[in-house]
Amino acid sequence: YGSTKLYDFFHSIFGSSTISAFNLIRILIIVNIVILWIAFTIKKYLFERPSKPQILLEGVYEFFDGLVADSLGEERRNFTPYVVTIFLFIWVCNMIGMIPIPGFMEPTRNLNVPLGMGIVCIVVVHATAIRAKGLWGHLEPFVNPIKNPMCVLDAVGEISKVVSISFRLFGNILGGAIIMLVISSLVKFILFPVGLNLFFGLFVGTIQAFVFTMLSLSYISVAVTEE
Repeated sequence: YGSTKLYDFFHSIFGSSTISAFNLIRILIIVNIVILWIAFTIKKYLFERPSKPQILLEGVYEFFDGLVADSLGEERRNFTPYVVTIFLFIWVCNMIGMIPIPGFMEPTRNLNVPLGMGIVCIVVVHATAIRAKGLWGHLEPFVNPIKNPMCVLDAVGEISKVVSISFRLFGNILGGAIIMLVISSLVKFILFPVGLNLFFGLFVGTIQAFVFTMLSLSYISVAVTEE
């Protein structure tokens, strides 16, 4: 912590979970610094004849831009930066756990991060739907049993989306971390399972970032679709 005052401050907020909360906040700050560094670096070194990193990042953006256009229509391609930001944030969170520095872990391994992102995702979904259909046009199916006899179940379903999208990401990242810990302890940490680390860190981390992003996009697509 660096000082007793800093510890006391966090302890007054988080209580017994002070250390884990402090570590989570610290690693999230690092993740945001990395993302901002990537953004400023890209903006500073844009060339007409792009370098390989620029080609890679432009390819990622164009890939998601195509998905947004196909899912939401050409008129809603302004959602592309939002979708790309979700993917990059989760991907960096998942990748940072591969750095062999004590205290570094995947923020998505802590339920608070996936749950917070799930809540933000659903809020954006409903805000977009209200903007597209109007307040009553969007809320009526959830509160009008005459028009929709299953309105209560639909409302519960919207809440379950937060749980579903959050726990899917949390469970896969935490499960990979547990498997890594178990295997490392079995070999007494003499031989670090590099292949397994690459699989759960790079492959699964990328897949889960993509899955979360696609679910967010699909929820928006369903919400703005006129019945």
